[in-house]
Amino acid sequence: MQVWRWTCFSLLLGIFPSSFSELTGGAELYVAVEQGTSIHINTSAGIDTQCEVCISQVCQSSVVLKSDTHLNFSCSEPENVFTVEIISDNVINIEDKEHDVFQKFNRIFTWNLKPTGIWAFRLNFSTTGLRQIGPTDGCPDKHVYMITTENVTIGRFCQNGTIKKVEVLKVVKLSLEVSGGQPLNMTVVSVSMGVPSYSLARIIVVLPEMSSTHDFFTPNTFPEDAKTEWLFQVHETYYTSVLILNHTVPTCLQPENIPKMLYSWPSRESLEKPVNGTQPSEEAGSFRLNIKNCKMSRPSQDLMVHFQISTIKRTKGQCEEDLPENQMLQIRVKKNIHTSTCLLRLDSVRVYEVTIASGKRYGFEYSDCDDDELQWTVTQTIECKEWGKCASTLPLHFKYKLNCKGVVETMTWHLNGPQNSAVELQSPTGLRYCPPEDKSNSILILDVSHINSGITIGHFCPNGTIEKIQIRESSIAVTASVTNFNIRNLENTLFLNYSFTQNISEHYIFTVAPKMYDPTVLATPTWPSGMKPSSTVSWIINTEIKSNLKFRNVSQPKCKEVHTNISVQTIRSQKMLYSTKKDKKINDVLVPESFYLNMTNCKSPTGAFRAMMEITLQNNTNTNKLLEIILSIVGIVLMIITAVAIWIVLRKMKRNKAPPVTGYNPNAFLPGLHGVPKTQEEDPHTYTCIDDSLVYSHLFKRNAENEQYTDESSPPLPDRPLRESVTEGSEMVDNELYGFTQGESTTSGSPKSPIKTSEERANETRLCG
Repeated sequence: MQVWRWTCFSLLLGIFPSSFSELTGGAELYVAVEQGTSIHINTSAGIDTQCEVCISQVCQSSVVLKSDTHLNFSCSEPENVFTVEIISDNVINIEDKEHDVFQKFNRIFTWNLKPTGIWAFRLNFSTTGLRQIGPTDGCPDKHVYMITTENVTIGRFCQNGTIKKVEVLKVVKLSLEVSGGQPLNMTVVSVSMGVPSYSLARIIVVLPEMSSTHDFFTPNTFPEDAKTEWLFQVHETYYTSVLILNHTVPTCLQPENIPKMLYSWPSRESLEKPVNGTQPSEEAGSFRLNIKNCKMSRPSQDLMVHFQISTIKRTKGQCEEDLPENQMLQIRVKKNIHTSTCLLRLDSVRVYEVTIASGKRYGFEYSDCDDDELQWTVTQTIECKEWGKCASTLPLHFKYKLNCKGVVETMTWHLNGPQNSAVELQSPTGLRYCPPEDKSNSILILDVSHINSGITIGHFCPNGTIEKIQIRESSIAVTASVTNFNIRNLENTLFLNYSFTQNISEHYIFTVAPKMYDPTVLATPTWPSGMKPSSTVSWIINTEIKSNLKFRNVSQPKCKEVHTNISVQTIRSQKMLYSTKKDKKINDVLVPESFYLNMTNCKSPTGAFRAMMEITLQNNTNTNKLLEIILSIVGIVLMIITAVAIWIVLRKMKRNKAPPVTGYNPNAFLPGLHGVPKTQEEDPHTYTCIDDSLVYSHLFKRNAENEQYTDESSPPLPDRPLRESVTEGSEMVDNELYGFTQGESTTSGSPKSPIKTSEERANETRLCG
């Protein structure tokens, strides 16, 4: 047939040597028509003209050619007035037969295919594919394909797209609209029998291996109770999202049957979404989409859905392993940031979290996920119901290695001990109270809580002064919250040591060893909430030096009967230093040694009983040094004061000795003549003690002065005989008294000093001694 077509065209060109572009009004054309083909020449829609097509001098506004025919037009430019449609009926193959004489006309090539029974015709466009467009849209190459069945337009398409096949159940009409002046450039279309189907149309789409977006439309004039189906084939590394761009919904006889979008994936449950609702986003793998219309009540608008499929490529990973049954583990993996492109799937179903328990094999997939986009929450239950089987001390650490992406957000241990037991927690590095406002300063936070009530005992961070926590409860949960630990490193991390012990007297006991230069902050259990009614707490503060206990924040409730109690008692001397039973006002306490800090809430409080304290050690070494410095300064000052006092006394004594006696009367008494002088009480003008050097100073003048003394009326001193008892020492005394006064020597010519008797010396001793 192809050979015949080209032969026919050659003969046609031979008969009409003039080209089609040279045709003018009144020119005669010869059109060859194949068997089974009809050519319809009609006035284009919306054109009002007097131009007609004429056959055998009969002119009409339209003609149908079913055999070879001579024709002409009554106007010079018929291509602007008429549209030519070449229709091939009951064809098996679709061939691109061009009619060059009509190349300047807008042409429509139509092929009618008629299936038999429930078997559908399959139109295969695999070579270039088709791209669906809207009812009024055009194509860049001026070639528009249209598939219809009976009175329903399945869709309009352009060449080069993702639609590779279209299966239509009933009579199929494939049309190709080619604009005037464009040569026919038709994609290869093959026809075959499709699978049995009850769908109005079935469209097979192969999405490319690249990020892209594609539009699709439901059939125009969608019949009621009919169904259209799309099969989207997606590469395993790409994921699709569906977005409804526009839609109209008919009025259904049964409102519950309003049309919906039904999605199906291999090996997973189907998903149904309303047309006006949110559609699946970033789903992996190939899927099927069905849209079924309802039975409509009349009058009603038609069903129309314009939706968009977008694809994105993702990197794919998989976690698949067994969880040991004896570890009593439960692991939950969830997407951390909902707006990220990270995807999580379990059994090929997109999920936002996966929960796995011990004794089961888990397997899930993730795509385009960074480590910080997958959060892991691990829970482990540790039980010991019989005392004989409970170990003394065991570590709390993560012993199971997970070779998957993600970051452990929290790890929780449920510690269940024997009945009426207590739980004891110890940290290898010590703990410090970590209030909510300080959580951002630590990479690890330990929350201790009651399992049964869910009440949090406290939040703690590593590296502190709290050495031990004892809780009168057999079921305790310890949750470690980490921010930057990678799963592959957690098995080497030791968080706490735990043990089950016999019951304790208080509800909570904290053992604390404060450090120098680092104040220790303590808070009541459940801070910032209040303590439970009738609950008790005790802190054992171990220190060898003085410490200052400061109450930073205390909230006292109103109690009906017994009031709350805060007491401070030393450990060694058992001395009660402070108790709020006596003092209503909470005061700071200076404690000289290790001590107990005890608190008790009342039975029926109105309000919260809570307290925050701060312990600061007093530096004794610095105090001693300061005391030594102070004592040294005081000693130096005392020495200076003593030296000054001595100097003042000595100076005063010297002043008392230096000046001569100005009130001396030589006639008052003379040594040895008038006896002992009267006392001061008898004569206020006499002296208690007069130095001899002063008494006889008038005798120690120079020779010039002695001449003046000879004229005086005072009688001369008598010569006194020497006695045998006088020794050399007495002479030396006399010489000292009389011969060396005021720096003069014995050769100065002064009179000879008299020698005194023993009695006279004794009197002098009494006078001046």
